[in-house]
Amino acid sequence: MKTVKRVRLKQVCDGRIRFAVDRVSRPGEVYDAVMPYYKGADREILSVLCLDAQNQPNSFNVASIGALNTTRTRPAEILKAAILSNALGLILIHNHPSGELDPSPEDLEFTRAVQRACELVGIDLYDHVIVTDDGFTSLRERGLL
Repeated sequence: MKTVKRVRLKQVCDGRIRFAVDRVSRPGEVYDAVMPYYKGADREILSVLCLDAQNQPNSFNVASIGALNTTRTRPAEILKAAILSNALGLILIHNHPSGELDPSPEDLEFTRAVQRACELVGIDLYDHVIVTDDGFTSLRERGLL
């Protein structure tokens, strides 16, 4: 007879990020909130900002830390944080240490894959924000999402 692990899921808080606003309504608010975490990073970091039904942030999760010019993970890793925090929607965030604000073809392909996964489980992908030490770009505002 085969045995399988019995598991339980638990969300663990391992720190806090201060937001100047109670509700996220613009990509600039996301940028201002996450820059203390991303400032000066020497490699790409992909994170997920989970939002409740009132667009209030309820969790921030680092999904992947990569190399100088790439970081990737499975859409499942993105959704795991959102599901565990009972998010209605999420915002992807990643940095470009090079300072380049334009999304790469790989950024766009990954965003579409996450968007398809989100649709399947009923969680909205509100935006994908690319940040640098000097600014940000929103894929939603560029019409790419």
